[in-house]
Amino acid sequence: MDAYRTEEEQVEAIKRWWSENGKGVIAAVVIGVLGSVGWQSWQDRQVSQAEAASGIYQELLALSAQELSSDADKVRLDELTATLTEDYAGTGYARLGQLLQVSAWVSQGRAEEALTALQALESSVADDVAMYPIVKLRRARLQASLGDTEQALQALTSLETSAVAAAVWQAKADIYIVQEQYSLAAEALSLALVADENGDLRSDLETKLAFVNARRDSNVSPVASGE
Repeated sequence: MDAYRTEEEQVEAIKRWWSENGKGVIAAVVIGVLGSVGWQSWQDRQVSQAEAASGIYQELLALSAQELSSDADKVRLDELTATLTEDYAGTGYARLGQLLQVSAWVSQGRAEEALTALQALESSVADDVAMYPIVKLRRARLQASLGDTEQALQALTSLETSAVAAAVWQAKADIYIVQEQYSLAAEALSLALVADENGDLRSDLETKLAFVNARRDSNVSPVASGE
């Protein structure tokens, strides 16, 4: 569950996009629907909402980066997430906050709760082309860690052509490695390297590929190899 660099970059890209373009998108929609009537008041309200949500998210981000050793910190993290979800659902920060909460829950050993939360979030972002593959990938990884590899592999297979394809193939390889299916793992890692166009995961992928190739070769008997 620790190979999330590509996913985290996707999440940060969404955050940056919202910060840079969210107000413009809101403006375009409102101008088309309402024209100029009450525009300034509406815009001020939306900007105020976005700024308040951003402040809460930044506090949540800082808190989630800590070890959360105290019960007070854990409660505060859940409170901040609830505030974003309930009061600022339309700002874009609510879903990012839920992802942070899920990661914190996994670290706290609350994996089953985290899985339930991810499944609910996955349903709610079904129409979000940027968030959906990230949430589904995380859900699949968590399911695999809990032993439900069949459902995890099904979810991952549906994401093989998504924007997070490299991480998807790596996740499949991780499952195959645990199952000692080294040929399948090697194939998945090779496909991950092809999908990793920016080279973000290349070092990890190459290390894992060398490992699975060695394990696969050591399992080939002289008779099977024709020696």
